[in-house]
Amino acid sequence: MMNNDVPAPSDEELDVYIRTRYALLGVDISVLPESDPDAPMDQERLLANGRSILRDDVVAAEFQIDPQFHLPVAHPAPFVAWTEEAGR
Repeated sequence: MMNNDVPAPSDEELDVYIRTRYALLGVDISVLPESDPDAPMDQERLLANGRSILRDDVVAAEFQIDPQFHLPVAHPAPFVAWTEEAGR
């Protein structure tokens, strides 16, 4: 869960971050059309995709890994055949 003390960044704040990251990489996204559905990519879609990735990363970062690393699998991993767990 997100900390309620810190508000989630707005689209405009994320756009500034994304534009800055591209600029630091030497990528000038201003050469793309602002919004053109016929273009292979435009600034509007590029920024929307970037915002989606950043927001998904926040959700993924909150994923809790089982400290015992118990995975729900239908069959044991091949290496189990050579361990003590094979007899269980």
